[in-house]
Amino acid sequence: MRQSLASRNATLYASLLGVTVLLVIIASSIALIYELAGFSSDIIIAKHEEARFLAARYQDEGMTLAEAAPRITNALSGIGLHVAIYDAKGRFLGGDRDVHPEILQRVLRGKVRLPSPARVGEPMEASGSARPHRAPPRPPHDWWRITAVQGGYAAFDASDWIIFMNLIPYWWIIIGIAVAAIAGSWFAGRFYSRQALAPLNEVTGSLQALAEGDYTQRRFITARGDEIAALTEAYNDAAAGVASAMEERRGTEARMRQFVADAGHELRTPLTVIAGYIDVLRRGALDEPKVARQILGTMALEKEHMRGLIDRLMRLARLDSESPPERAAIDVSEFLRDQVNAARRLDEQRQIDYSVDGVREVVGDRAELGEAVWNVLENALKYAPGAPVHLRAYRDDGATVLSVRDEGPGMSESERLHAFERFYRGDVRGEIPGTGLGLAIAKRAVDRAGGKIAIDSAPGRGTTVSIRLQ
Repeated sequence: MRQSLASRNATLYASLLGVTVLLVIIASSIALIYELAGFSSDIIIAKHEEARFLAARYQDEGMTLAEAAPRITNALSGIGLHVAIYDAKGRFLGGDRDVHPEILQRVLRGKVRLPSPARVGEPMEASGSARPHRAPPRPPHDWWRITAVQGGYAAFDASDWIIFMNLIPYWWIIIGIAVAAIAGSWFAGRFYSRQALAPLNEVTGSLQALAEGDYTQRRFITARGDEIAALTEAYNDAAAGVASAMEERRGTEARMRQFVADAGHELRTPLTVIAGYIDVLRRGALDEPKVARQILGTMALEKEHMRGLIDRLMRLARLDSESPPERAAIDVSEFLRDQVNAARRLDEQRQIDYSVDGVREVVGDRAELGEAVWNVLENALKYAPGAPVHLRAYRDDGATVLSVRDEGPGMSESERLHAFERFYRGDVRGEIPGTGLGLAIAKRAVDRAGGKIAIDSAPGRGTTVSIRLQ
């Protein structure tokens, strides 16, 4: 069963605490063992006085040391502490036979003087000493293993269990505290991990929604400067990018659907006209040369209209592609001169001029920018017949502006607002041929160049189309 990250973090915290507590227990136990190793001799020294007291009491009751030995050893023995009773000649009287310290033989041979029973820790002279005036020698290191009692000796031996028996209560207490601390750390770690990972869970949920097709942007805000905050910021940026891309995709799809519908409608009209005239010709119009010539002339015009429409649709499709424009420096004077010369070839009688003020070069795709300016210029030639047309390039607030101004009849406010829509041809078309795509192509080309295009026009005041490039 897969655990949550919060549970795994909590388990890790508890494990680290458990290892730490274990190391503390081991280290403290080692220190206590060394401490208790010296303390065990103090415990036995405390038993010396009790052994002398018991021996004296039983002898006062009329018992010999041999008779009292079992009772004395039973009273003195305990867990980890072994006792044996010997008479004054070293014969075993009772207790544990394994307790036979080496110091007992030295005492019997008179080579060691035991501490005085009255003052434990101070040496006394051995019985029958011939030189009482001499300072007694320092007792050996293991003097505490034996003490003199009335009629003999009591020998003691402490096993390692005496140390561990003293450690057991400590272990129970420390292990109980450790278990409680580890359990508490697990619950606390899980709680704080869940709090810390809450933004991560929210991001996960949003990513799952994103994978299921919900592109609604959800922005998360965290005041912390840790890795989770960096993750949420990265998600916010990615979600914003996806939302923007999907919004652009929806807009593109909507424009494409509208484009296909409008293109189909515009192409259907000339095809319907041509198909109708073909039917007329089949029904006998070919036998009338004058009528046939009129029909063929009209069909030729519709053919040219359809060719122009298809050509502009292909240009617009190319501008709608994802390929980036090829940007390069463009000589503005040469660029405008070429546009004017091309326009004059279409209408040699019209006044068409250009001027450049404070601008030498502009950066952009020459073909696309040329297409934008030419479509604006061609629109001026068609809808302002005979009126002068002026091209101008100048600097304005750090930007380069290319403007095409005609002195024609101008546009109504409704026409100005819808001029850049595809296939829009104004309120009154008249007999002027066109596709309604010229200004749409110009706007798309300017958008790809990172610029803006605007129209300033009013009835009777002419029309000025400005292209602003950074």
